Amino acid sequence: MNWKLLWMKLFGTCEWLGLNMGFWVSMAAVLLIVIIMNLVFWAIRPQKNNL
Repeated sequence: MNWKLLWMKLFGTCEWLGLNMGFWVSMAAVLLIVIIMNLVFWAIRPQKNNL
């Protein structure tokens, strides 16, 4: 399956703001990973140090 041809049929272009759609897809993936990592690490409670 050729994603570029599918995108071209749906929207008629493979660029937005002068940048390739692959760039925007990769940026969205990185943003999603960063958000998930923040949610996971902010949800972890610090361990108590019993000395």
